[in-house]
This record gives sequence, structure tokens and C-alpha cells, in this order.
Amino acid sequence: MLETYKKILESNSIVLVTHINPDGDTISSALALYAHLQRLGKKVYLYNKDKALPQNYDFLPNFKKFRDFLPMKFDLIIALDAGDFKRLGLDKSIKVPIINIDHHKSNTMFGDFNIVDCLRPSASLVVYDFLVANNIKISRDVANCIYTGLVSDTEFFLYGEVDAKVFEVTAKLVQAGAKPSFVAQNLKERDSLAKLRLTQYFLESIELVHYAKIGIGVVTKSDFERTGATISDSEHLVNIIISLSTVKLALFLREIDDGKFKFSLRSKGSLDVSSIALEFGGGGHLNAAGFIGKKDDLQKIIEKVEIKYE
Repeated sequence: MLETYKKILESNSIVLVTHINPDGDTISSALALYAHLQRLGKKVYLYNKDKALPQNYDFLPNFKKFRDFLPMKFDLIIALDAGDFKRLGLDKSIKVPIINIDHHKSNTMFGDFNIVDCLRPSASLVVYDFLVANNIKISRDVANCIYTGLVSDTEFFLYGEVDAKVFEVTAKLVQAGAKPSFVAQNLKERDSLAKLRLTQYFLESIELVHYAKIGIGVVTKSDFERTGATISDSEHLVNIIISLSTVKLALFLREIDDGKFKFSLRSKGSLDVSSIALEFGGGGHLNAAGFIGKKDDLQKIIEKVEIKYE
């Protein structure tokens, strides 16, 4: 970690890259580093390929500084929460060093410097470990960002490797200025009517198969169009399926392009959904994973999932 931090100190212009279809962890991790690097006097840029970011994270400092284009010149990329290079949405022709900060066990170690800890439940905690290892004091803004990434990726400590060490760090974040109630209110109490209407259509789509042990739900592009909901309004839907008492495996399909769907998987206990995601070019964690599938492959994918966990 010391060598990696030295590289940061030697760099003048740094781009913090968040993964495509961004979630709270990648956004919060980037914003945590942004706040620190600005204090160092670096030229720092926040990049995401998507034009529309999930607006429920707009309460975090510097959120509005994200751009969907790269600066003309930069000498370092720091990738946050991306399992492989293609998740960054960058051109392969870019020839600058990459620092890869992540927590997915499926990470391909694509960086010139790789800081990957699959025992941490969020990339934001890997950022925290990195800062602490380099004797950096955690500011209030950094603490709020890291805490937000943690609770968003674990669904408020429901998923991931949540152990005593995680709560020890959480206590330190609160001591540094993180406000759990402020974060919770912003993430849990700002739903739109469009989100509720999208949820209604989603509930009507749910099917239970294999003795109600597998739950499947779908939202289409037309569902988004007729409700006015955004992509971030659908992030909670897979958790509705897995909350059902009999369901051991939840499969949520969100149409992203004609013929393509984003598959989100959740499981209970020791059921490893990351192995399913890997089969189809995705990745994730033991109980939470995802991948992109074609519409034509939809039934085949569902059948494979059913057979695998029959």
C-alpha cells in the first residue's frame, strides 16, 4: 500500500473512475478519495461513463462533479469497485497507470497496482484501510462517504462479510464525523411516487418456481417509461424477492437495452450466487452478484439456475 500511495503522491492529474451502472459503493468510494486528494492539492476528476447517476447519493459532497467524459490530460487512473477493466467503460488504448481498489473475489487484478480485499463487504472499506495504512486522518466528509458505501453495499449490514471488525471501523467512522441517521434518511426516506409505481409493476411480475425456493421478477424498459422511474429506483427490487420466507435464490431481471438484461441475484445462507454470475461473464459475492444477459438467452439462463440449485 505504501508503494501505491507513493504513486499517488507523484501524480499530478488523477481520474477516479467508477463502474458502469454505478451503485452507492463505487460512487461513495470515489467521493471519499476525491475529498482526500483535493486536500493534497491534486487535480482530481470524477468519471462515470453513464450520463445519469443514481440521484439518491446527491447528498454526498462533490457528487455533482461527476462527468461522463475524460479530461484532456491525466497521469493516473484509480478504479473503484470494479471487478475487471471492461466494467470501467474505458477505451483500452488509454496508456496510464491504473490503481485498482476493490473487494470482489472475482477481481481480475487488471491494475498496475491492485488493492483488493474480498473479505471487506464494500470497496469503501478498502479505501478506508488504504488511507489508514498511510497514516491519513479521516475527515468528516471522507467518513460520511465511506460509511455510505458500506451501508449501501451491505443493505445496512444485511449482506457481505459483516463481522466485528466491520463494526469497529463503523464506530471509528462515526467518531470521525459520519452521521448514520443523516445517511439513512437520505437513502431510505426520499422515494419518489415513480419508484412506488415501478414496484407495483414489478410485484405483478414475480414468479416462484422449484417449490417456491426460487423467485424471479422482471422490469422492462416500458415499465420505466410508463412510470417515469429511473434505474436507481429499481435497485431495491431484488431484495423484495429474497425477503420472501420460502425463497432461497432471488433472480431480478432489468431490461437495459433491446435484447439485453441486467441480472441481479441474491441468496440466503451458503448458496453462492457469484459462481452463477461468473458462468455468464459477471461477478459478485457469496450472497449478491450480477451479470448482463441477452433476452434470447433468458429461458436458458433461468433453467441453468433452476437446475444448479434444484
